[in-house]
Amino acid sequence: LLATAPQIKQMSKPYLIAYNGACCAAWAYVLFLSLTNVCPHNPKDTLASLWGTVPNLAITLTYVQSAAFLEIIHAAIGMVRSPVVVTAMQVSSRLIALFAIIYSPEAQTQWGAGVMIISWSLVEVVRYAFYLSTLVQKKVPYPLFWLRYSLFAILYPTGISGELSVFFAASKDVAFLSLMGDSAQNMEFMYYFIMAFPVIYAPGSPFMIMSMAGNRKSAMKKRFAKPPPPPRGLVFPKVVNKKGKEDRSSTPTAKAVMAAAVGAVNKEKAEKILKEKNWRFGYVKHFMGMVEEQCQSPEAALAVAKAGLEKAYQTFEFVAPDGTSCSMAEAMAAKNSEKFCTGFIKGEKAKEDNEIVVPYNGKDLSGDALKAQVKKWVDYGTIEPSAGSAIINCIDNPGWLDLSDRYFVLLGAGSAMGPFLLLMALGANVVALDLDRPFIWQRLLTIAKKSSGTITFPLKSEQSSYKDDQELYAGAGCNLFTH
Repeated sequence: LLATAPQIKQMSKPYLIAYNGACCAAWAYVLFLSLTNVCPHNPKDTLASLWGTVPNLAITLTYVQSAAFLEIIHAAIGMVRSPVVVTAMQVSSRLIALFAIIYSPEAQTQWGAGVMIISWSLVEVVRYAFYLSTLVQKKVPYPLFWLRYSLFAILYPTGISGELSVFFAASKDVAFLSLMGDSAQNMEFMYYFIMAFPVIYAPGSPFMIMSMAGNRKSAMKKRFAKPPPPPRGLVFPKVVNKKGKEDRSSTPTAKAVMAAAVGAVNKEKAEKILKEKNWRFGYVKHFMGMVEEQCQSPEAALAVAKAGLEKAYQTFEFVAPDGTSCSMAEAMAAKNSEKFCTGFIKGEKAKEDNEIVVPYNGKDLSGDALKAQVKKWVDYGTIEPSAGSAIINCIDNPGWLDLSDRYFVLLGAGSAMGPFLLLMALGANVVALDLDRPFIWQRLLTIAKKSSGTITFPLKSEQSSYKDDQELYAGAGCNLFTH
């Protein structure tokens, strides 16, 4: 029987602890043997003799590096989150270098072999210790974390240099080239085989180093990220996840709300929604089913909408500043101790005749010139005919551009794609709502002052209580999700 992903993960932890612990110990032994033989002597000579003269080093290195093949399998079956292709490429390049040094006496006796062995050992001791720590500790100790995401800057270039020296030495070694036979054809094949890897390394090595640099940046950012603020205002309700812990997940809530909405007109479809196991990729068909039910009649459409909203009000929570929570319906029915005042600013610009002007190809088009261009856009298919007609009607009726007797409520008035700038330019009266962030209101109120329109907005205190514009910006706005 095939195990599910959660079962694989549960069964894999003891195995991964043993695997990473054994590999870390084996690489530490290789590192110990290497350093104790290099440090007391002439490094140039001892680096070139590590493989052949240090007892147990070659056999230990062969076994522990060969064991890395298992990591491809770990990634393939979902035991770890590593990408399969990248893992396969990294392990394969190591195994080819190992193959070359095993069968090439020339590769074994040059200094690059020692550089490769020590670089591999330093990287792998830290890497496996890091993996082991993530499995047995809540948080990896910072020194180990720093080494894991910093040593690569030195050890990747030295390790790659050592591997390249092994490839080049093997390519000149008759013993290696004649592994498949001493015919010219066989030796030529082995030569091109081993020399293919330096060619692959040319584009691959910078990519691998830059990828690790990106991982370091991401890991450091995550490590030192500020903890998220406590829940406040309108939030998803707590549900028990697959691990048995409470979590604010969107999936159960979305299914419950949609099932309640559809259930108002079709109980069978509602049951299918609740039983959907692959919600992330399977929700679309349920949305289509809901729309189909709403299209049956106006009464059905209203019943679905009403049932869904009622369920959402009952399900979503509202967290008060003191941390207590209640349903959204209860929060909306309760009295609010926080009150807001109304701010009002009238633009200083005099009302003027408005005219549609469109900048195009270095010119400002208006009147007949703009009409002609609009017709070209419609004929070419750049804009829809209805859009062209609307523009021409506004050109022919300039009075339509006076919005001084019109009122608009903008939720998220500071949105970059919103109509605030245009409405202010046409003298409209805007009731603006946006987050209580000073930079948002500095922009909105400055635009309003320089226009012929008006802006009405929420304030924490009476407008007359603010001493200057900076205080006004800081006191403006309201977060509707928390108030």
